[in-house]
Amino acid sequence: MKIINNFGKLDKLESDIDASCIGAFDGIHLGHQQLITETKKISNNFQIITFDQVPKIKMDKRRTTGPYNSRKLRPLINPHLKNELFKTFKPKNLIYLDFYQISSMLPEQFIDLLINNLNTRKIVVGKDFKFGSQRSGNIQSLINKFGESNVYLVEDFLIDNQKVSSTKIRDFLDIGNIEKVNKLLGREYEISGTVSRGFGLARDLGFPTANIRLGANLPKSLDEDQIIYLPKNGVYGVTCLLGNKKYDGILNIMKTSGNRLHNDNYNIEVHIFDFDEDIYEKEIKVYLNTFVREHKRFNSKEETIKQISNDINSLKKN
Repeated sequence: MKIINNFGKLDKLESDIDASCIGAFDGIHLGHQQLITETKKISNNFQIITFDQVPKIKMDKRRTTGPYNSRKLRPLINPHLKNELFKTFKPKNLIYLDFYQISSMLPEQFIDLLINNLNTRKIVVGKDFKFGSQRSGNIQSLINKFGESNVYLVEDFLIDNQKVSSTKIRDFLDIGNIEKVNKLLGREYEISGTVSRGFGLARDLGFPTANIRLGANLPKSLDEDQIIYLPKNGVYGVTCLLGNKKYDGILNIMKTSGNRLHNDNYNIEVHIFDFDEDIYEKEIKVYLNTFVREHKRFNSKEETIKQISNDINSLKKN
C-alpha cells in the first residue's frame, strides 16, 4: 500500500487504477468496511481516497445534540490506527486529499480532479455522498460525468435496523455503551498512547496505574484535532496490549479541571491485573470491553479501596 499525503489540486497520480472508493472514513466502522470491500470486488487494483481532516469535524467544531452537547468533535481513531486498518484491505494506494485545497472546489472541479489527477475510472461511494463547495455535488453529479455504469452506490450498513454511522458511535460513547460502540465498529474501541508518570495516588491505594498520554506513533507536531473522541467519564473493563502480550485490566477516564496529562483535560489511567513491571514511556494499547460504573468521589480512602476492589473482583469473575 502506497500512502500519498497532502494530495492537492496540482498533484497527479502516476499509477493506473481500476476503481476508487471515497469517503471521510471517520472510525472505519462496519459501514466504511463494506464500502471498501465492495470496491475490492470490482478489482484488486483499487485505491482508497479520503481526507487529511475529517470534513464534518473541520466544519462543525462542537456537538449540537446529545447529552454532552458541549463536547468538541474529534476523530474516532488516530492517524496511525487509521492507516493500519486501511492496510488490511490491501489497496494499491491510500490517498489523503488536502482538505483546505479540496473543500473550496466546485463539484465539477472535484470530479475533474478524480478523473484527471487520480485516474479514477470507476467510483464507489455511499448513497448519501456529497462533495464540493457547500456540499453541492451529489450522486447525480457523478453519474453525469462518469456514466451510470461506472458509479457504484453502497447501501447503508444496518445493525438492529439502524444505520451504522460515526455520529451514532459518538452517541454511544457519550453514554458509555461500549458494547454498542464495538458492535458498530466491528472491533473493540481502542485508546493508544504512551505510559507517562502520574501523581502516584492510585499506587498509594494499592492499585498502581499506568497513566496514558494519547498519541503513540503520532508526530510531535500533532494537530489537536487528531486527539480521539473519548467515551464518557467512568470505569471500564479493558484488555491491554504491551508489546505482544495481552493483559486484562480496569480503566478510569476522568474529565479534569486542568490539562493534567496533555489529553484535552482528561486523565486516563489503567490498572493492569497481576502486573508489576516498569513500563514508563512504553507504548500501550487499551481495548475497551465493557462499562463498569460512573465515575464518583468517595468520602474516605477506605471507601475508595473497597469500591475499586469490588470493581476488579466483578471483572475477574466475568
